[in-house]
Amino acid sequence: MKLGGALHRAQDRFAADPASVKNAALLMIAITVGIVLVGGMVVWVFDKQDFPDLGGALWYTLQTVTTVGYGDKVPTSGFGRVVGATVMVVAVALIAILTASITSTFVEAAQRRRRVDDEVEERASAEALQQSLDQVNARLAAIEALLVVRDPGSGTTAPPDDRS
Repeated sequence: MKLGGALHRAQDRFAADPASVKNAALLMIAITVGIVLVGGMVVWVFDKQDFPDLGGALWYTLQTVTTVGYGDKVPTSGFGRVVGATVMVVAVALIAILTASITSTFVEAAQRRRRVDDEVEERASAEALQQSLDQVNARLAAIEALLVVRDPGSGTTAPPDDRS
């Protein structure tokens, strides 16, 4: 049960911070260890002829899951070969899926950072534009004040007197 708990914790850490290389590596290690342990125990339990001890079965499964295959431990029974083939296919598929998943997570995190940077840049640009518009409005108001003279008695505006 501890293996399942360790795998679950690694999965939770990865889900919490998927852009972390450390969490991605821990998840891959936990899954690989899980495959080695489960595959080793299965081949040890069901193929005692070729793997009389658990250590030898685990060594064989580790070689198989990593695709090294030294050849020093090889099953001769049909069941042992089926377990070996299953471990190979599952391990290669899992590594491919994990690699794609981790890569897409890294890409998504980079895109998220880029979106945040773009939003900050857009906000700064909008603020600069607003400041420019405020300056233009202030200048227009000053020009209008120079061009329009208020008639103090009627509250209406009249053009400035050119007689000066």
